[in-house]
Amino acid sequence: MKLVTCCSFKGGAGKTTALMGLCSAWASLGYRVALFEADENRPLSKWKENALKSDTWDETCEVFAADDIGLLEAAYNGAEKQGFDFALADTHGGSSELNNTIIASSDFLLVPSMLTPLDIDEALATYRYIIELLVNEAIDIPTAILVQRIPVGRLTSSQKASSDLLNVLPQFDKPMHERDAFAAMKERGMMHLALANMEGKAALRLPMRNYATAMDELHVMRSFVDLKLGG
Repeated sequence: MKLVTCCSFKGGAGKTTALMGLCSAWASLGYRVALFEADENRPLSKWKENALKSDTWDETCEVFAADDIGLLEAAYNGAEKQGFDFALADTHGGSSELNNTIIASSDFLLVPSMLTPLDIDEALATYRYIIELLVNEAIDIPTAILVQRIPVGRLTSSQKASSDLLNVLPQFDKPMHERDAFAAMKERGMMHLALANMEGKAALRLPMRNYATAMDELHVMRSFVDLKLGG
């Protein structure tokens, strides 16, 4: 079982969106995905609850409470015994022994950021924290910045300047664009199942195109992670 962690010590950076997207991409290919929820706000549990109401939850996936060391260990051991292919961990805000344990146990680390000065500062701080931890632990874990909510059109001068600040760091080959389908994931559940539910409905033909494009982007993101995991 490979553990991928979405790291951000700031709320609203987009880590849960990235995590939900990766989960949907892997699940759409038949992989079993465990979700380790270290965020005390329980965004993944709320996502599952909303998805079950909309019939857009993939039963091959499961959310595990992991907001203390004991729960994390139980979640990891339980997921391995149940044969999950991947585990996705959602860190909580700030530095802690729990976050350090999750980071040091991961096979790949994803740091999300949007192109605002505050988000860039937080992404750089998170990245620096990760590298210092890995150096102290004498371990090497692939780490990359995932830029999110990129306009489909041209960047503003401010966004371009923010983007340039991240160019010195390892990044995903492609960003996640600003799409309604991504914004709606928390309410509408897993992307691949929401897309499947739109099939054959004339009134949803135009939204379906948006979802199909978004799903393609998720698979590009997933392929990047697969490559870093050696898949």
